[in-house]
Amino acid sequence: MNTSTKLWITEAARTTMAAAAARAHPIETGGILIGVYLDGHPWITTAVEIPTIERGRSHYRIPAGATHVAVLGARAVDHRLGYLGDWHSHPHDVGPSPKDLASLALVSMKRPRLPNPTQIVLRRTDHGYTLDARRIVAFTPRVCTIELTGALPRASQHADEVTGRGNLPPDDIRTFTTDSPGAQP
Repeated sequence: MNTSTKLWITEAARTTMAAAAARAHPIETGGILIGVYLDGHPWITTAVEIPTIERGRSHYRIPAGATHVAVLGARAVDHRLGYLGDWHSHPHDVGPSPKDLASLALVSMKRPRLPNPTQIVLRRTDHGYTLDARRIVAFTPRVCTIELTGALPRASQHADEVTGRGNLPPDDIRTFTTDSPGAQP
């Protein structure tokens, strides 16, 4: 098990999430994180927004089956890519709710032999959106250290420099709630 909380994320993926959150405000939005593992650490290269009717000021739910379809679409473009986790926005400067953390733990425990997924909450602040990333390490949600990067190098026909792609996700529904004061469903 990797106990590191290092997380690489491309500037493009961060921009995609922040722009989606700004467009959706004051309603939550979200989606999945796609990328690769490099030296045992997740490298998020793409953030995919997944539309749903099950969202509001304090909740967002990824529809059943949507994650799997999005991962297959990313793999059609680059075979190295896979599922690394989920993301969603909070319309206020509020970190992950207890339900968010429980959802992260459930997804992590469903497939204990695979690298644990990452959950990113975009908190709206006076200066834009702040990324709050967590991953389960030794049964506890840990804050990730985020490092912004450039794009993933193009795939080589001879050998990939990347040590492994992300996973195909469990095909289930994950619900995220803000549980913030003043938030309304």
